[in-house]
Amino acid sequence: MKLFKLSFFAFIIAMIFISCGKEYSSEQLRPATGSWEFTNGGLNYAGYLDTVYQTIGVGSNVLYILGKTDDGSQYFQLKLYGNSFSPGTYYASQYQTSFLYSLPAKTLYSANALIGEFVVNLTLLDSAKIQGTFSGSARDSSNNLIQITNGKFTTY
Repeated sequence: MKLFKLSFFAFIIAMIFISCGKEYSSEQLRPATGSWEFTNGGLNYAGYLDTVYQTIGVGSNVLYILGKTDDGSQYFQLKLYGNSFSPGTYYASQYQTSFLYSLPAKTLYSANALIGEFVVNLTLLDSAKIQGTFSGSARDSSNNLIQITNGKFTTY
């Protein structure tokens, strides 16, 4: 009986090792769907948009425009708030937009109604494409007030 138990245990261990193998992931990087860029002083920032979507909530909807730098180390986030979205101007002072540029665990630049005026001009929005410009006051990671200029985004 003892020999049977040892044989059975050895068989189970062998099956575990045989069934374990390197997993080759079938995940693929999502292709870039657009681009974004902006300037702060003499520094230029740019990257790709990978996600644009809208959430529908009670009283307000949110349009998310999300991306990363080309190396994927920094994140771009622009949000528009409203009942519906169409081409036009959205103001942070009217709680219609916010902006965030960050590392995974650190905010580099942020803009919202509490910081100062930040403006997004949505120039095109349809089922296949979105594009616009943005600029305004933001806070950096040291809590200094800075100016975001020459901001633009577009999907392909």
